[in-house]
Amino acid sequence: MGELFARCWSRTSVNSRAGSHMRESNTADQLVAGDLVGTWRLRSWESREEDGSMLRPFGEEPVGYVVYTADGRMITTISKTGRAAIGGDVLGGPAEARAAAFASFISYSGTFRVEGNDVIHSVEISLFPDWVGGEQRRHVQLSEDRNRLTLSTDPMPSAGRVSRHHLSWDRIEA
Repeated sequence: MGELFARCWSRTSVNSRAGSHMRESNTADQLVAGDLVGTWRLRSWESREEDGSMLRPFGEEPVGYVVYTADGRMITTISKTGRAAIGGDVLGGPAEARAAAFASFISYSGTFRVEGNDVIHSVEISLFPDWVGGEQRRHVQLSEDRNRLTLSTDPMPSAGRVSRHHLSWDRIEA
């Protein structure tokens, strides 16, 4: 992550009635919501435990995307590579297979806004129902060329432990 750096950010608000972002600053040294707009492909996901150990929750090669739109919407999906099939019934199948599918996939969507050096995801729908109606704060690091993004969490419960998660993304060029 040496090529990444924390930046001084301006606050960008989202006008949900107008469906647009309003930039309070557009200087090169400050993040605005428009810097995030686009599609990003997951490079890595690391979970750093309280004891200093590091885990990769979905293995060495997780697959995922996060999309930020110009009108203030976001969606993310993250999957473990090589997930087992459930059995052909999208709403059925054995309970164990459904539980394994749930434990190897994350998806949520809603709106987003930038506050300082953080992006706040206001969750409207989620595979993990506990997040619906709440907010997910991610600390942002953006490469100077704005093509590599790292989103990090505060300590949060995950798999029975408390961890900080660091997800690195590459911008997908249109």
